[in-house]
Amino acid sequence: MTISYFGHSALPRRQTQDLIDALRRRNGDLFVTRFHLHDATPLGPFGAEIARDFGIEARSRFMIAVTDKERLDGLDDALDRIYRAFGAGRLIISWELDRVRPPYQTNS
Repeated sequence: MTISYFGHSALPRRQTQDLIDALRRRNGDLFVTRFHLHDATPLGPFGAEIARDFGIEARSRFMIAVTDKERLDGLDDALDRIYRAFGAGRLIISWELDRVRPPYQTNS
């Protein structure tokens, strides 16, 4: 069984894809091997409405798949790296399409 997270990006699809590609290059151990970071896609028929409910005006989205439930260690770090790559206010990650996984917390 796959556990899925969805990134709802306020950036256009091309810019979102560029960030995904950079994350894969820099962190292949996380985003290619351990957790599958999928390509950016259009929002789909209800994607904008779903993202708006999560508090973001999304323009594209992508999926992060956890295919091995026995290897969840490192998941929080992986999701935090994605948030950092996109920057504040440009991304919301949700568990499935049900609940927001909040951005990392800074120590300030």
